[in-house]
Amino acid sequence: MAQFNPNDFSRFSNFDILTTTYKTASSHQISTDILIPKSLTNRTTSPESSPILLRIHGGGFVSGSSLFPDFFAPWHLELASRHLAIIVSPNYRLTPESSINNIMRDIEDLWIWVLAELPTFVREQTNGTIRVDTSRIMTSGDSAGGYLSLMLGLNHPDDIRAVTAAYPFVDGKSGHFTEAYEKPMFGFPHLPVYLLDEHLAKIGKGEVPSIISADPTLERARLMFSMVQNAGYKNLFPAERRDLFILDRLDDGARFPSGGVFVWHGKGDTVVPVEGSVKLMNKVSEVDADAKFYLAIEEGEHGFDATAKIDDKWMAGGLKDLVTAWLA
Repeated sequence: MAQFNPNDFSRFSNFDILTTTYKTASSHQISTDILIPKSLTNRTTSPESSPILLRIHGGGFVSGSSLFPDFFAPWHLELASRHLAIIVSPNYRLTPESSINNIMRDIEDLWIWVLAELPTFVREQTNGTIRVDTSRIMTSGDSAGGYLSLMLGLNHPDDIRAVTAAYPFVDGKSGHFTEAYEKPMFGFPHLPVYLLDEHLAKIGKGEVPSIISADPTLERARLMFSMVQNAGYKNLFPAERRDLFILDRLDDGARFPSGGVFVWHGKGDTVVPVEGSVKLMNKVSEVDADAKFYLAIEEGEHGFDATAKIDDKWMAGGLKDLVTAWLA
């Protein structure tokens, strides 16, 4: 696994960061960060209302946090700087302490907060110099966050302009996630199931907090990999819950925003197999022939876009129509 530095926030040096609570669950405050380009903050002329890039972090629904640097691909910052957009990057309850229902509820509550509270919050925090346009929202997310980005797009196709997702969790019914077998991934050997079992036992005994909404130093990485390798997602995503599976939702009539969807995935992804994104492309083509859906499959592992630029040929091609729809 790559060597991460959770304390290196240098990639955010050209942004002002505001942090606030967007909801409280059982007395536990759940926060979101709002990143504003300094080029926007320092403008001397009155700016137009800024579009919003709603970015959801990954970490297998188990780990990660809103500003964990190495999961925050720089292309987000590059895109926001170019178009004077603000980035909203939330935390949300993590599993196995919380259910997928809790996670989905948090993302929906964030959506409500963005529409109802974000404009006033930003205006007050910037003394009226920054305004945000909640009619121009594009979502993004990586891995588990890619799933949440796609689900948010399906939930609000008329209110979200476009959707992006990097190596998203799509095919939750595949054996990769529902069967326990030898799965070395991302530099980790197969981790023992007792890592997951012991953690679940601690939850049952009240030895760990009942709610965790951020893992800013990635302390739970081994737990995350143990869940994937030992079929922990089978319980998180019950097979009969069609509302939790993107492919089933498309079969049942849900559709993505008309501005388009751009998904990218590494050919050699050992954490979330690329076949899920291929299935998504085929399903969208099957149920909605007119949909704007772009899939880029590139060389690389999970997180291969860590150095990607928005002007890279594959990314520029996928983003072009989506950005046009986002900014219109």
